[in-house]
Amino acid sequence: MSDHLEGRRLYIADLARRQHDMESGCVAMEPLTYRVMSKCLREALAGLPEPVARAGFSELPAHLMPLVADVLETRHFDQHACLMGSQSAHCREQAEIIVDRIKRSAAC
Repeated sequence: MSDHLEGRRLYIADLARRQHDMESGCVAMEPLTYRVMSKCLREALAGLPEPVARAGFSELPAHLMPLVADVLETRHFDQHACLMGSQSAHCREQAEIIVDRIKRSAAC
């Protein structure tokens, strides 16, 4: 892995740790700092190639992975307009049922 990607992964791990510390109450929640860190995390992950992001983060403690996974899932949805995961097909079916109901009620 290139030094650039390694540096980015370490930066992502640091942002995730700092954001988690605020969310869990380990440090005081500062709304502006939290928003800036959250935005920086999204942008750092956006610049990470998808195959590298999906490979996981050995630098990231296991308890922080859900935070990063959430950002990656949102990015995947924004780029591909579909959900990831084992329940994605079920969620899509439910969404289509709801949209069909709304269309039928609007047509009445």
